[in-house]
Amino acid sequence: MQQLFTEFIPKGATRKGNIIITFRDEAVFHRMSKCLQRHGFAVYWCRSFQEFMAIEHLQFKCMVVDVTLGMASTFHAVETIKQSEVGKIIPILAVGDATSSDHVVRALNAGAADYILHPYTDAEFIHRLNALLDRPL
Repeated sequence: MQQLFTEFIPKGATRKGNIIITFRDEAVFHRMSKCLQRHGFAVYWCRSFQEFMAIEHLQFKCMVVDVTLGMASTFHAVETIKQSEVGKIIPILAVGDATSSDHVVRALNAGAADYILHPYTDAEFIHRLNALLDRPL
């Protein structure tokens, strides 16, 4: 089920833009979305690559991707997204628990602009996201 989560953005907060999150884990998604909403972002959740491709026409500032160990299709999905029209212009922040630097490098080679390792704090997550948004295209 696709849903745009905007109801938790504090009143009077500056709307900073839309962030798309592709995570299979609902608990992780809700934690991330609450953090992003506190910082003025609207959050859209896709549980699959197919859902992302269906909403490709929407404007997003950044995409946060779950890089689950053992899910090689994640890297292919990132490569495909980066070849799409919207993927060429939005940065991708990969989030995962890599067991080696090869895993991180593989995500970056697939097109991710940055990689953040579990466990991380909300402050680190927001800092990494804002750093991506501040980079020139």
